Amino acid sequence: MYKHHISSATSLSDENDDDDANKSIFFAGIDHQPLIVSPAQWSSKLRLLPSGGRTIIAHSPISNLPPEILIHILKHLHSPRDLYNSLRVSRTWCECSVELLWHKPAFPKFETLEKMSRLLAGPDQTFTYARFIRRLNFLNLGGSLKDDNFSILARCDRLERLTLVNCALISGEVLAHVLPCFPNLVAIDLTGVVNTTDDAIVGLASSSNRLQGINLAGCSKVTDIGMMALATQCPLLRRVKLSGLELITDDPISSLAKSCPLLLEIDLNHCELITDVSIRDIWTYSTHMREMRLSHCVELTDAAFPAPLKPETNGQPDVPNPFPSFGTKTADQLPPLVLSRSFEHLRMLDLTACSLVTDDAVEGIISHAPKIRNLVLSKCGLLTDRSVENICRLGRHLHYLHLGHAAKITDRSVRTLARSCTRLRYIDFASKFLLSYVIPTRKLIQFPKIVSF
Repeated sequence: MYKHHISSATSLSDENDDDDANKSIFFAGIDHQPLIVSPAQWSSKLRLLPSGGRTIIAHSPISNLPPEILIHILKHLHSPRDLYNSLRVSRTWCECSVELLWHKPAFPKFETLEKMSRLLAGPDQTFTYARFIRRLNFLNLGGSLKDDNFSILARCDRLERLTLVNCALISGEVLAHVLPCFPNLVAIDLTGVVNTTDDAIVGLASSSNRLQGINLAGCSKVTDIGMMALATQCPLLRRVKLSGLELITDDPISSLAKSCPLLLEIDLNHCELITDVSIRDIWTYSTHMREMRLSHCVELTDAAFPAPLKPETNGQPDVPNPFPSFGTKTADQLPPLVLSRSFEHLRMLDLTACSLVTDDAVEGIISHAPKIRNLVLSKCGLLTDRSVENICRLGRHLHYLHLGHAAKITDRSVRTLARSCTRLRYIDFASKFLLSYVIPTRKLIQFPKIVSF
């Protein structure tokens, strides 16, 4: 249904044009369309004035270039100063370079934003500048951006990417008014925008159906209402970060997994109301998942994760156990999550402080996700040497392993780990009371980076 390639790890920018100091890390990897620019149309009476001597010689070969070729050449000018000088060469060059100059304005200081706001609010503009703007990044102005400046940006109806990290002074009412004005939005970062409400997210979801990435970390006022709107109206979502949304429950997360088949990353850190039910749906429906961050989801148990693969039975049917356990299952217990597929794309899994997770869950995870690169199991106190032995099956694929405060792990399994996972770059055994100091000196010396005890 959705003929889109799985997102790569390349930058959002068209050709490394996001190498500015205030870029948002969240946007790295969001798929993008190439910037399509056509000669700008004059919007004021200035189009009737003579060019004032800044013309190209009438018979110069470059004056005969088609606009699309000239624009393609000007795209290779990455310096705003160079583009500005090109804009002043002639009327034709101005038409071909003005949109390139405006598509991603930079704001080194707040006064620059004020100047742009006054220009966008002006009644008589040489060009429709607001329509040229595709990306806005206010990472450097988080503590200064207020309602009056942000409201003017509602005119930027072709905006594709918006970064509002720590813009805590913007009110919820203004957010609810402005965000629905961006129908072409592909990615938005609202980290630390504490006044973000369900009304703003519902308005955003109803307008920006092409949305691929959203970061709501720290937006504690967002509830299931806003998240359900995103899940049902933005089927192209790939990266969803909800760290610290303590009011979120299972329903919208399950809906995300079922309605967004392209989902690659999900961050549910400190979403303490999340249970096994929604995480099972992620494993069931999100077959392209690359990163799952579930730290401090304290309700999670082994039932949230795939059950270990059964050994081969040589075609013999399963025989019922003639001696069933005396313990009876309660009505709310979930059956084992039996999956027939593997998760070859999963590279990062964070289960920090999921204290109810046991060796069974780790075995099931490793058997279904054999190429995990970064595995975080810190403060999972029930894990034993059996988990480490299963982790050894990751072999050369494992680069980062966190096992701090898993105090039941001993030297025996760590020796096997040192022999099996030869490409480890970082390993954390903080507070391992059962480990001796012989292991790091004799066995872990082959790890090329850091060993933390």
